Amino acid sequence: MTSIAEQVGRVVGGRYRLLAPVGTGASSQVYAASDTRLARRVAVKVLHPMLAGDRAFLRRFRAEARLAASLDHPHIMRVFDWGEETEGPYLVLEYLGGGSLRALLDTGARLSHAQVAAVGAQASAGLAYAHRRGIVHRDIKPSNLLFDDEGHLRIADFGVARALAESALTEPLGAIFGTARYASPEQAEGRALDDRTDVYSLALVLYETLTGRVPFGGDTISGMLMARVGAVLPSAPELGPLAPILGQAAISEPLARLDAAALCSDLELLARELPPPSPLPLARTSPAPGTVTWSERDPTVVDTAAVEAMAPAPASPAPSITSPPGDVAPEPDVGDLTLLGLGAEAAALEAAGHLELAPSTDEADAATLLQPRLAGDQPEVAADQPPSRHPPAPSQPGRRRLRWVKWVVAVVILLGAAGTAAALQVRNNVYDHVVPRLTSLPLARAKQAAAHVDLVARETSTAWDAGVPAGYVIAQSLQAGRHERAHTVIGLEVSRGVEPVPIPSLAGDSRLTAIRTLTAGHLRHSLLYSYSETVRNGNVISWSPRGKDVAPNTKVVVWISAGPPPRPVPVVPHTDTFQQAQQLLASYGFKAVKDTAYSLSVGEGLVISTSPAHSAGSQAYGSVVHVTISLGPRSYPIPPLFAGETVGQATQKLKSLGFSVKVYGFGGTVVSEFPYAGTLVRQGTVVYLYSV
Repeated sequence: MTSIAEQVGRVVGGRYRLLAPVGTGASSQVYAASDTRLARRVAVKVLHPMLAGDRAFLRRFRAEARLAASLDHPHIMRVFDWGEETEGPYLVLEYLGGGSLRALLDTGARLSHAQVAAVGAQASAGLAYAHRRGIVHRDIKPSNLLFDDEGHLRIADFGVARALAESALTEPLGAIFGTARYASPEQAEGRALDDRTDVYSLALVLYETLTGRVPFGGDTISGMLMARVGAVLPSAPELGPLAPILGQAAISEPLARLDAAALCSDLELLARELPPPSPLPLARTSPAPGTVTWSERDPTVVDTAAVEAMAPAPASPAPSITSPPGDVAPEPDVGDLTLLGLGAEAAALEAAGHLELAPSTDEADAATLLQPRLAGDQPEVAADQPPSRHPPAPSQPGRRRLRWVKWVVAVVILLGAAGTAAALQVRNNVYDHVVPRLTSLPLARAKQAAAHVDLVARETSTAWDAGVPAGYVIAQSLQAGRHERAHTVIGLEVSRGVEPVPIPSLAGDSRLTAIRTLTAGHLRHSLLYSYSETVRNGNVISWSPRGKDVAPNTKVVVWISAGPPPRPVPVVPHTDTFQQAQQLLASYGFKAVKDTAYSLSVGEGLVISTSPAHSAGSQAYGSVVHVTISLGPRSYPIPPLFAGETVGQATQKLKSLGFSVKVYGFGGTVVSEFPYAGTLVRQGTVVYLYSV
């Protein structure tokens, strides 16, 4: 790419003279320039020469440049012109002297809550305007947020990011890393991008202005991007009252995220509650050339001192109003002729070569402004003397003759002007101007079509119309085809587009009620389920967007409660009764059901076990837990002992029923027992055997 110093002084597009560099990037160089036709300062962004041969880029660049030039909003940098040269495609932009937000942050400054609310509201207002026209920026970052001298924000580079994305030019890692710092999760996942990707990036930028750091940082681009997928914005005490707004703007799922219009509304409401912001500490100047290389500077910072220092010095007054070939001739100064009512006519005569404008503007001798240039009347010039615009003073008779000629020319011009005015007046009173058909045209194009036939189209009313896009003409006051006088006004009714519908409140509604409410309001719905400790299962937790009017058929995301999250069954002590176990389980959200069982080890009326047990893991909130309560030992009748049964046989039979056995005698054959056979006793009771 040609060096910056070599570019200074070059005229781009035949009219934009590059005065001084104000920055450079991987794909472009930015210059302060002078529009030689309109005598105003502009900024010219010259893209890399390699892009001139990239057909995909040029195709996208032309389309995006036209779209960007059509944007007219106080918070979007204006694009005045664009074109293509061998040195690379270029954009002619609004000149901004307040520097970029990147340059401001690089000074170590941090913005207050009121300043961030104001800056964010301006940026989101500009984005909302572009999004309504179907234009997504795709590269919102601090270096693309610029300020004018009064501190008003402008968004720069609309359309350039998308065009560069289709080019073959590879940017260096540093440039990609800088852009990726503010990329949305859907960009990381390679999903289709819509206007809410700009909102996410803006939320990260505003987070940085408050905290001095970008959330979801990382050492690698992939690690930094994937950390955002499914994540919530990290909390920070510096966010203060902006925390909930930025959190909504940086939701990972685009459908649940605020759009630009909603973000602007929320920030404006917050700004009204905060004290007025102090002026921004704008980075108005940059280091002078020589102290730092241009590539190290922020390409969006305009160094006013450098621009003035490197601008060419004003040329001394030329001896003639003509200019050398290739230069832009200055406009002739006909101010004094205009005072006489002759400005337009004199300029026309001079252009035709019949009149020369004298440099004198002495009102005492206005006639001297008209110097006839007759054929053959060329002043003699000495060989060693430069040409002079004024001929040598003629003799006295020649001067009187020349003065008569002056007055004759003046009278002729006056008569011609009067005749022209009379002719125009007659023409204006003739009904020879056909009213064009302006309906279904954009307002700007309708005005141009009317002006083309010397009529005036003017917006007189607006109306909602679902069949006509916003900004297009619905009806005109004068019927197409009729004849009118010149400059007749045609009143236009302009469409406001589809009438928005309010998003209803769904607070406390059940799922079915919420669906019916949205359907009745001509809105679509998308249901998401989430656990909640406070909202009843099946009822609405929240919805987005909310509290504003939107276009019909807009999708509203509704979060439905799935009840509290699962939790483990608590450990119920064996010393608890059923009532105590029931209260404990209820405090965890479980329902207790009583079961009973005999137990030799657990006392009657106390807890034996629960099912499911604590070791089974988490269970659904509200599920049933069975609690087994002890009935104590079971009762059995003493079995009869058969004659001749040995002590061993009798002992085994009794122990199998849960009795204890104690033997008296010689331990041979059982002759009797106590308690006696048939007596009903509890398990664990001692049975005495008598033997011989």
